Amino acid sequence: MVASSLDFGRRFASQRRLHLLGVGLLGVGFLVMFLTPYAASQSPNVPSTFAPASIASLSAPRSGPTAPGPQASTVPTLDLSVADAPNSICALQETSCPAGVGISRVTLTASAPQTSFESWPAVDVAFVIETAVYDGVYDPTAGDPGHDQCAQSDAPAGPACEESNGVPFFVADAQQIANSIQDANPHSGVKFALVDYFATKDQHDDGDGAEYHVDIGTFIPAGEFGSQVEATLGSNELESGYRFGDSDLSDNILHSSSITALYGAIIGSNLNWGKDTHHVVVWIGDTAPRDPSYTQDYCVSPSDYDGPPCQSSACEPAYSFGAIVSPNCEGWVTSQNGNVTDSIAELARTASSCTDSIGGVCTVDTIDLWSTPTDPSSPGWPAADATAALQGGPNGVNVDQNVARVLLAGCDLASATGGTWNGPSFFSCPSGQTGTLQPEFLGPYGNPNLQNPSLFAALRGVGFGPVTSSLVATGTSHPLFTYVPFGAIQVLPGVAAQFRTVCELPDGSDARNCPTQPIETVLPLGPGANVTMYGWNWSTVPADNVMFAGDTWIASFWVLANGPPYGVVPVDACTTAYCEIGGSHAVAGEFTSATYLPVTNTSLYVESFPLGTIGVESPPTVIGPPVLPPPAPVPPPPPIATPAPLPILSPIGVGAQVGVASLSLQAAAAGFIAAGFTTISVRNRPMSLSIAAFAGKNKPVRSRFEEGTSKDGGIGRFE
Repeated sequence: MVASSLDFGRRFASQRRLHLLGVGLLGVGFLVMFLTPYAASQSPNVPSTFAPASIASLSAPRSGPTAPGPQASTVPTLDLSVADAPNSICALQETSCPAGVGISRVTLTASAPQTSFESWPAVDVAFVIETAVYDGVYDPTAGDPGHDQCAQSDAPAGPACEESNGVPFFVADAQQIANSIQDANPHSGVKFALVDYFATKDQHDDGDGAEYHVDIGTFIPAGEFGSQVEATLGSNELESGYRFGDSDLSDNILHSSSITALYGAIIGSNLNWGKDTHHVVVWIGDTAPRDPSYTQDYCVSPSDYDGPPCQSSACEPAYSFGAIVSPNCEGWVTSQNGNVTDSIAELARTASSCTDSIGGVCTVDTIDLWSTPTDPSSPGWPAADATAALQGGPNGVNVDQNVARVLLAGCDLASATGGTWNGPSFFSCPSGQTGTLQPEFLGPYGNPNLQNPSLFAALRGVGFGPVTSSLVATGTSHPLFTYVPFGAIQVLPGVAAQFRTVCELPDGSDARNCPTQPIETVLPLGPGANVTMYGWNWSTVPADNVMFAGDTWIASFWVLANGPPYGVVPVDACTTAYCEIGGSHAVAGEFTSATYLPVTNTSLYVESFPLGTIGVESPPTVIGPPVLPPPAPVPPPPPIATPAPLPILSPIGVGAQVGVASLSLQAAAAGFIAAGFTTISVRNRPMSLSIAAFAGKNKPVRSRFEEGTSKDGGIGRFE
């Protein structure tokens, strides 16, 4: 142990020189701003980093991850979509336009994120503020400066060496601190309470002061915190100049009743922790708990009680909180009395006030102020020349050990409860968290320094613990999902709409009590005009009307276009930027949306569905056969000229037979022409009849038509 401490001291001295070089490169002005007012009482060198590996043996076993600081996380929301099929229809339910159909089926889908996520829900924060001497409440008028060289030389009005302004700064800026924590967690409703303490009433304490004192027991909103802190801790406990009356070097300065104070805060002694909130304790101080892993050597300290016994008590006495009494020798992160549940870290997991919180545990954040008990280089540690064997003095072996145990106690408790740690910027916890606090000290009694930007940033960054949740949306009295048609788009009336609803769980099964029919609400648009809004919930049972990670809700129904406009038109009333571009907007103050309380459970969240569009075509006009003009009259046929009658010879001496000569050719020709036939031209019009006298005796009288053969052309034969 001695070798480890010596090695720690040597490293520390070397790192202080490196730190000064780095600070010099950044600018001497920085050092002047922070250190000049206290040049007479401050250490000339500021350490840059502890080496946790060299002091690991000084700490109790540690385990578990350290939670990240708070984030301005976004609200986990539902993924919403709108679709329609077919995406082009005829108006007025016609089927004669190119689309060929008059209705389309609209589908609304709402999906929760597929995995769980970290969230910071409604939170109750209880500040547990230590008011030991170096926390900034030293009363120089009490008359006991102990062995602190600054307090001795500046008596009766000066501060102690490296006396932090932590408590005065907190009181003066409580309102800004509460506001900043709320601002850093915009999706959480944060309320605050306040506890103070410091006394141990053991061999290194003169016996005054409180071991557990509640200043604000009812958790109040950020806006009320500042005035309440001033009215309680500021006025009732502290005197003018932010000093605690009779707080001097006769009181405990290296260890305190932090176990008792945290025990009372966690169980809710005189605090009304909410059941619907996550419970967070923020401890602020600069001392070690009474635990064997973090004992302090008072013989190297500026305490008025610097003689034997040198070691602080390693057992926290039992304390009565009314009906509840804390165990004797309650541990810090591990039990010291054989009962595994008897430690502050375990209490944060098992106390009913913690298991009832939303996170199922209490988160403890710790902030170690930069002061003499946490700075091994502080001139507040008495010089060791007179008692070198004690290994004291600035950066002495036992001084290094004291400081390491104070800082590691803060690291260990934060790590064990999922909280955050912050402290002097030269130190890093074994978990890797590095302090960000810069030296800001109180200054003279009548002119205190109340500026501490690094402490303000540390308070703003306190964590709420990794609360993992899969709850995404909680239904309210308003339907969880609504559909509002837009323009001429209408849901088919009655059963023709054919509503279908699916409530699907992450494993693909259907949730019970999923509503099948929507709730219909008529929204008036004006005289004689209205629109119907359709609403659904995830469940017909109000207690089950919540969606978790991986849940999916789907609803579909038939719609029609009751008229123009034609072209691509919105299918739903919505309010996103794309909805505005697409020509859609809220109708009678309502729109297609999901309305729910997000996991943060702070305020109603209304999320618009995106723009859905559909093509609407006009029905074609019915056209009959074309009307043609009456046909022109058909002109009469040209007149046919009648030729003069041809002379026909009368037969002479002809028997009973009559030849063709008796046919009237004029009449036949006229008949042919009237019937539309081609005029027949008759050749060889002259005819000749054979005379019997020329025929010879004993031969019948015949026409020459009959005698003609193919060998000799007959007379008068038709050719």
